[in-house]
Amino acid sequence: MSDSKIALLVRTRLSSIDDSTQISYLWAQAVKRRFEENNWRVIDVAIADAVRANVEEHLQSSGSIVFLFYGHGEEDRMIGQDGNALIDLDSRHLLKGQRVHAVACWTAEVLGRESKDVVRYYLGYERQIFIGAETYAPYLEKCVNKGILVMLDSSDCSIEQARQHTVDEYEHWIEHFSIGAKTSMNELFFATALLHNRDALAQVFGNRNVTLTD
Repeated sequence: MSDSKIALLVRTRLSSIDDSTQISYLWAQAVKRRFEENNWRVIDVAIADAVRANVEEHLQSSGSIVFLFYGHGEEDRMIGQDGNALIDLDSRHLLKGQRVHAVACWTAEVLGRESKDVVRYYLGYERQIFIGAETYAPYLEKCVNKGILVMLDSSDCSIEQARQHTVDEYEHWIEHFSIGAKTSMNELFFATALLHNRDALAQVFGNRNVTLTD
């Protein structure tokens, strides 16, 4: 394992059984497993530990080069387990040199844009992410995790290419759930949610040609 291959994974999971973080927490677990299979060290800051002080400490001392966030967000912040800002405009300087992947609503709208000169890159969503019925969560997982998994499997894959892989994955499942004689109303609603999420994926902020390790 290379000393430079360190990823900081931050994931919240709120107690309400129908909260979206119950699902996104599991999506993050799948990504953690793939990082570890590719000989990365993953620092997993989860649930009660996913608060500002802990995350700031890890950003300053862990040597991570990839920052992954799965949880709730607003335009100018990622939100911690305690409901308070985890990373916001005042602390975005701590993301210096990080490759940021944010699976959260809204954060790319302001935080991502304002961090473009600090991070290596920032990829996230600039609108709300619709999850839909739990039955369809595995398909949405394929979409939101597609880019980072491709980057892990292909060392020369840039973040811009990874973003396009994510868009392509969305389009594959949009077509799957919207075309065909057996398409149900629930499937059509889910296809509409996927279309919304595809369009909510922001452009890459920062250097679009960066890979996970260059």
